[in-house]
Amino acid sequence: MNQKKKIYLRGAYNLYNFGDDLLLISTLEFFSKHLRLTRENLELYGSKNFESRSQLKFDSDLELKHSVEWSDIIYRINLKLEQLRIPIQFPLVVHQLLGHVLRGEWLEQSRFLSFCQLVAIAIIIFTDIISYKLFQKALFTKEYINFLKQLDVIHYIGGGYLNERWLEVIIYEYITISLARSFNPKIKVIGTGLGLGPFKSRASLLIFKLFVKKFNYLFVRELESLSIIKNLKINVATKVLGDDVILLLPTLAQLKFEQRNYNYSSNPITAINLKSFPDYNYNLIKISLENYLKQLLDNQNSQPEYFCFGREPGPGDRNLLEILDRYYQNSLVIRDPYEEGWRSFLSRLAGARVGIGCAYHFNIILALFNIPTVGIYSGSYYKQKIVGVMQLLSKDTLVLSLDELGLEKDLAEVVNVAINAHTSGENKLEQMYAAMKQEYVDAYRSILS
Repeated sequence: MNQKKKIYLRGAYNLYNFGDDLLLISTLEFFSKHLRLTRENLELYGSKNFESRSQLKFDSDLELKHSVEWSDIIYRINLKLEQLRIPIQFPLVVHQLLGHVLRGEWLEQSRFLSFCQLVAIAIIIFTDIISYKLFQKALFTKEYINFLKQLDVIHYIGGGYLNERWLEVIIYEYITISLARSFNPKIKVIGTGLGLGPFKSRASLLIFKLFVKKFNYLFVRELESLSIIKNLKINVATKVLGDDVILLLPTLAQLKFEQRNYNYSSNPITAINLKSFPDYNYNLIKISLENYLKQLLDNQNSQPEYFCFGREPGPGDRNLLEILDRYYQNSLVIRDPYEEGWRSFLSRLAGARVGIGCAYHFNIILALFNIPTVGIYSGSYYKQKIVGVMQLLSKDTLVLSLDELGLEKDLAEVVNVAINAHTSGENKLEQMYAAMKQEYVDAYRSILS
């Protein structure tokens, strides 16, 4: 590790989803604290996206430089078409174009037009790459190819973006890795804290298998993801270690420690969260949630606070409060990490007596704080996420489907069950942290040696 290493971080961060941005923070902290990587020995590249991390007041010794991406290639193509006065412009985000062809999402144009654009882009880029291979000349892809050639590692940071719901992401990333290995055979690929699946069709599984075979190391966050790899009989070093936010356990423990002077008897917090996701129909729990808020407000024994884990242009979690009557909307203190900063936001969450929420990382963080929580999911995708990882972190956590919770007349009773069932899992969390840290350190030492 004497020479400067170059790592390209791939993932769903910088899109105003706090959980995904927290995974980026976890990775940067791991590089700094456990691998002793600095600006002097590391060049770190990341996706451009919306730069939401900058709103979290997170300071790092590492600089995250902009990568060269397909959007840069298409920008060059569009520029050349404009210079030639050809009245055609391609959408810059390829995976959105692909997603529109597959499912009709993302773009407001005909799917046939998107298909034609995708074919045209593929022909132009493929022709340009062949030109580079044969003559070392390329009109549009030279900068992108040179960027891939200099990399040592492509690192897919934690998240649940590798599934059939977003098949276009897997196709896009498969092409990215294939090109990287074509021009840079020594490049290593690692994935940490990944949630894989669910997959229903054989075609999706086949595409996923082709993609994941490119990995050198693949660390997943729950057992269902591991079973997918085993069933596909893929020869890649794979282990279940949990979610990468576990890497922040010492920081979270410190924030929890700082809450010792908080006066729980006079003003304990009940943390509430709703997740903006298509599978969730919050009308199922509107009445029970309002009744529970009424009890809290009438008894004045706990302050309900709403913790947003996303904001527009990402998940619009704050907008979900509109399902509640105006009185209850106004009674909630709203916490937003993109306004108050990540540490302040988490510090306030550390003072909760209990949590009720749908966002995956809302429940994960409460478990890491050793705070009882009622986890809520809807659909197979979120069931695998929340149920799978919470079983690793804290088996006594109460996890219910939105349908099940909708049948409960008294949400307060559900919360009391969660509180009474809760037991301390600090030793187990510390063991999981130590195991994750050591596995990642060993993997990176092998990769960068």
